[in-house]
Amino acid sequence: MNPFPIDAFAYGNRLRRVAPAEKILFASGLVALAIGFKSMVLSALIIAVVAAVLHVRAGITVRDFWGFLWLPAGFILVGVVPMAIEVVGPATPGVIGSIAVGPWTLGVTSRALAQASAILASSFGSVAGTLFLALTTPMVDLTDQLRRWRVPTLLVEMMILVYRFIFVLLETAAAMQVAQEVRLGYSSRERWLRSIGMLASNLYLRSQRRADLLFTALSCRGYTGDLRVLVDPSPWSPARVFGIVALLAALAAVGLGVAA
Repeated sequence: MNPFPIDAFAYGNRLRRVAPAEKILFASGLVALAIGFKSMVLSALIIAVVAAVLHVRAGITVRDFWGFLWLPAGFILVGVVPMAIEVVGPATPGVIGSIAVGPWTLGVTSRALAQASAILASSFGSVAGTLFLALTTPMVDLTDQLRRWRVPTLLVEMMILVYRFIFVLLETAAAMQVAQEVRLGYSSRERWLRSIGMLASNLYLRSQRRADLLFTALSCRGYTGDLRVLVDPSPWSPARVFGIVALLAALAAVGLGVAA
């Protein structure tokens, strides 16, 4: 059972055999552009470029890409909307709209709205670039590339173990939910609330138990803090690198044009 299919896309897409360093270059360039310019136009263009590249080159549909984008998008919106609202007064400049809430007057100012828009733009662009890397590159390829770049072994091992334990948590939650559904645990509103409460209260304990068993199994097989995996090296392609740099340069030009 795979309750979180991002790993399946990472292994099954058409860019699987492309050198991880090239995909890291492309994704990190997109994230840098999104954070550097903080432009809604550029971030929308980054999302469109990522969706097009995933669809045309990787074989991942726009619908699948949106399926992974909507969840972080919800968290971003929940965090950004309150940033556009602040306590205002008669002397507050640039008030767009306000409403009285008890003894306070809450409103949206042009400064707060610009700040919230900048964070919203950089967040969406960064998430799109990160999703490109996650959907096209398996974790084993990423960690192998990081080892080639002499990233500290402790950091690489923590990435591998945390990534695996996330799947342990999700698999445990999915198995518990299936067991509850078989017992008609979600057949009514009252049973739904009770089942969700039981799942939430027992999920950590069961996941921790499975994580302990996994670590014990690794230790029995001689794990000493360095988990090695065989990876087929993928050579660099000068043509692809040139295309990546040219595309990033074009996006940077758009960002400069919008900021001017």
